[in-house]
Amino acid sequence: MSLCFWSQSGRENNSMTLQLALKEWNVVCAAIGQGQQIVLARKGGISEPEGEFELPKHRFWLYPTFFHEASAKLNPRGMELLKAHPEFTQPAPASSVLLNLVCEVAAAVYLQDERQLAALAAEQILNDEALSMRFSYRQPGLHALVIRAYAASSPATLTPTAAMAGCKSWVELEVPLETGSLSPILADDEFETRKNLLLSSLTL
Repeated sequence: MSLCFWSQSGRENNSMTLQLALKEWNVVCAAIGQGQQIVLARKGGISEPEGEFELPKHRFWLYPTFFHEASAKLNPRGMELLKAHPEFTQPAPASSVLLNLVCEVAAAVYLQDERQLAALAAEQILNDEALSMRFSYRQPGLHALVIRAYAASSPATLTPTAAMAGCKSWVELEVPLETGSLSPILADDEFETRKNLLLSSLTL
């Protein structure tokens, strides 16, 4: 298991400009925005070089996407969230994408043992089968990103371009976008407690 940490300072009320966005299912974005999820389990998309996931920066927008098979990949908490947001089961208008969440990676862990997946269960909404499939895709291994999420006071609405389309993890925006003040989704103490518990649970 390889592990990287980034120092974190309080982001509340601190504005920044970001030009990078990470694509993630709309229902997962909602879980992050409600404080239900603090970890992302990632494998490279079809369009990724060598099919491998990379982390070019540790702060980025979340770019919500529609996935028609999402319901089959969710655990019970994820299914409840999907039921509460029936709009997530239909493709969003292709003319616009709303960016209103900023994420900061607090720790990045590369999981090399499938038994470690059990530690992710409490902090994300994919089911066991979906996690196992991601772990085994192409070659065994999975990137776990422990993220601190913030609500941006200046949400950005952008028009998707051809360059943003396709099965890729990252989207380079045409221009950097101002976040406005950033409000943490979780209080400092709660996030630190959950983060530390998750990281300690990953040690076999």
